[in-house]
Amino acid sequence: MKKSIPCLLLLLSLSLHAQQFEYSGNVEVIGLISNNDQLPFWLYTNSSSAINSETNFSGTALVTGTYNFEASFIEAGIAGFYRDGRDNELQRRDLYVRFQNNWLKATIGAKKQDTKEDGLSVTNKNFLWSQNARPLPGLILEANNPIKISEIFEVDWGIAHYSLNDDRFVDNTRVHYKRVGLITTFNEKHKLTAQLQHFVQWGGTSPVEGQLPNDFEAFVDVFFAKKRPFVTEDITYNNALGNHLGSFLLDYEFTGGVGIFSVYHEHPFEDGSGTRWANFPDGVWGVFFAPENKKIIASALYEFIDTSSQSGTGVGSGFDNYFSNNLYRSGWTYERNTIGMPFILVDPSIVITDTNTPIISNRAKIHHFGVTGIVKNFEWMLKSTFATHLGTYNNPFDSSLKNWHNYLAVSYKTNKHGIFTAITGADVSNLTDTNIGGGLQYSYSF
Repeated sequence: MKKSIPCLLLLLSLSLHAQQFEYSGNVEVIGLISNNDQLPFWLYTNSSSAINSETNFSGTALVTGTYNFEASFIEAGIAGFYRDGRDNELQRRDLYVRFQNNWLKATIGAKKQDTKEDGLSVTNKNFLWSQNARPLPGLILEANNPIKISEIFEVDWGIAHYSLNDDRFVDNTRVHYKRVGLITTFNEKHKLTAQLQHFVQWGGTSPVEGQLPNDFEAFVDVFFAKKRPFVTEDITYNNALGNHLGSFLLDYEFTGGVGIFSVYHEHPFEDGSGTRWANFPDGVWGVFFAPENKKIIASALYEFIDTSSQSGTGVGSGFDNYFSNNLYRSGWTYERNTIGMPFILVDPSIVITDTNTPIISNRAKIHHFGVTGIVKNFEWMLKSTFATHLGTYNNPFDSSLKNWHNYLAVSYKTNKHGIFTAITGADVSNLTDTNIGGGLQYSYSF
């Protein structure tokens, strides 16, 4: 009997630890073809770089482990993918450790952003940070749940430091990020969110200007967007230190008898003219609907995106030239993919110098429709986008590029054997040949 007591204690200890530790994973493979050298737009865009425009096969594997405490937990995750069609065929997507309790979420490493609006939004409801590029490595501290300051008002917040460790014009560029949001809950049916977010590219080593300011004093100037003259051999920059980008988001959510509506506008800015709304009506104008009865239609979305104003071409602080910068010439990109709104077009074949940029068009007008549905074990998603590209103010297109991008995916969810999905896409253009493609995808979670 005495010998059995230690064994029982050991088994009890192992049982308790098993309850505290949980793990999960997912494996996903996809094969794709098209009648062109490149896939249709929506077959690869916003895939977090798991699929490239020239990819025929992609495989992604994800494993996460969570250790639970009484009122918090620690989570670690790793995800990688292999895909053809690019130089670095095997890369990490996620590699992170996260601590989370009721009020704080702290993440170090790189982690894919959560998908919003059921994956229907062009920007994942963030003009400056969609899912178009691989997750950036860094450290972010943010609110897990908004801080309640009254029965009506709550405050959301976040602050982060990231690194752009890709091959770019200014090597080892740093990224500062912060956000603050005020959530006003009028009653159980009406809620308004007002959010400001701010990104800054700073520091790094330029092949022309050498080491750029990167000390603590520079960080303070970056944090407060303080003007700090920076003199080079050819020009004096008398703007705020670093390349500043930001956006204002207004999101009104209403719950009615038929479902939930979200009406939102996200307004971008890159200098003083944008903060004064001189570039109005640029930005994203959207409406999202999730019906109460999801038997056929699960959600629907419409977005109109305009980036054509850019505060005009006058003198002063106009000429916003979205995602471009005279000093950080790789622009708001990571591995030649736009970090933000994917309809700002990049030519990855351009060799960047001190006089050019890979961004070939940042003036566009876009109408985007999306809908998802459920019928028994089948789920489907349809997206259709009409985009008119004008080029840039410096280099406008001779003729507007007009594209019509279409996407349809139908998934069958089995009880035990994963999810099978058929995908097709088609692009129609006024300047290029029609591009049609499709593929099959298989996903299994454990």
